[in-house]
Amino acid sequence: MGLLDDLKKQADALKAQDVDRTESLRSNAVAVDHALRRAFLYMNDLGKQLNLVKMPCPFAYKLPTVGDITGLTFKDFFADFRSKHFIDKDYYGEVHLATRAASDQVLTIKKGPDDMEKFRNILWQFNIEHKSEQFRDQRKVITHEIFEVRCDFRVQAKFEGDHETGKLKIMAKNVGDFTIDVFQMTAFEFNDKAVEEFAKYFIGRPNEWAEVVKRSVLNQKAPVAAAAKPRPKVEPSYVPPKAAPAPAVEEKRGLLGSLRSFIKKDGS
Repeated sequence: MGLLDDLKKQADALKAQDVDRTESLRSNAVAVDHALRRAFLYMNDLGKQLNLVKMPCPFAYKLPTVGDITGLTFKDFFADFRSKHFIDKDYYGEVHLATRAASDQVLTIKKGPDDMEKFRNILWQFNIEHKSEQFRDQRKVITHEIFEVRCDFRVQAKFEGDHETGKLKIMAKNVGDFTIDVFQMTAFEFNDKAVEEFAKYFIGRPNEWAEVVKRSVLNQKAPVAAAAKPRPKVEPSYVPPKAAPAPAVEEKRGLLGSLRSFIKKDGS
């Protein structure tokens, strides 16, 4: 075999490797696209139902030095997505979710000089809407500050896909508490069951989302990761809505089916 033939053989082998790698990347990208598309379509439909039902929010938000804040309602649910160009086409790249856990209640909280700045930092850290006014004595020395805190909190989530590796990163903010949780799993694992369990987790319904995440191959390899051992924060904060639970036959229809059925009954 001559030099030219040898070089052609090596070139053909490299081309075959490139083709295999490209096909593998494209397969991962398609899996991510399908997972994010599934998340958007489901959560967008869920949001439409929630905006009609005005579902009570079962979370009890713990505001430091104040206590639990309850009696909230989900409002203004919104879902959106962003595209990403990868290899030779556009895929779903990100999915964003947002809703408000809100009521008309405004808390009036008095803080002394030693606690004013600390409490203000907490409100800024949690992005809680508020107003405040400082009061002074006759010597112009600040004696205290009155905070007016609106019970209106943004609940958010972001699904981000890694099209090269086929992994999903899911970030949730203020779901059940003033905190940020991060989960990971593969796009192939984010099936219909997974998206429904996430939806239940997001709105405070009894769910198996923690188990779904824990079973991911990514978290089996890294058991100490935050996603593998979610903090049991939602359970202690869960306050069942006053409305009577749906009958067993409704549960079999899934979360969306229950909401649609509720809307039909309410409008009949």
